[in-house]
Amino acid sequence: MLNATDCSVVFANLDCIRLLTQESPAYLIGDRLRFRSSELDRRFQTEVRHLIASGAESACMIGQDPIANSWVSAMVRNSQGFFRDVIESNLGGFASDRHLMIVELAMGSDGVDPAALTVFAAATSLSKAEADLVKAIANGHSLSELAEARGVAVSTIRQRMKSVLGKTGCRRQTELVRLVLSLCPKRPTSSMSGILPAGPSRPVFRPSVAPSSIP
Repeated sequence: MLNATDCSVVFANLDCIRLLTQESPAYLIGDRLRFRSSELDRRFQTEVRHLIASGAESACMIGQDPIANSWVSAMVRNSQGFFRDVIESNLGGFASDRHLMIVELAMGSDGVDPAALTVFAAATSLSKAEADLVKAIANGHSLSELAEARGVAVSTIRQRMKSVLGKTGCRRQTELVRLVLSLCPKRPTSSMSGILPAGPSRPVFRPSVAPSSIP
């Protein structure tokens, strides 16, 4: 759970705590959520500001972390109406300078659920080779890496990707990865979700240590 006015974390579930205290693409500086890729961080901040200004229900940021060579997806959801009232009540009451949003993080290294991917492949008429390609790119592998690992030309992998995009209705590879991560996430996911404390006395998680590799 994020206070969107300054991107500070006001609550995090156990999966998110594990993620943010490890050397992952997302981490904390003080209590503020940051991405170690400056481009991903800029795009995330832009989406959050857009949600505050527009009042839209949700926005998504997706891209690759250049250090880990892994896909990162951040779904941001505005808390509105009754849902927001419940959140505010459980987190200690309303603050006029606080704009709460739910953030769900997924990392390509988390992989995809095999059963869900099988259903996705059947629904989109993907061949086994195409389904394997989708799984590989969702896990953060590039087309050139896949071509080298399979001992085929990059053009062969690109042609297969073109077929996958056509069957799934996606225009770009990033759009395909976003679709797969949202429909076939591996469980448990690494996420900040709307899991509320049992009561006002439960402490809010506010770690202050960033990964050691972050300058």
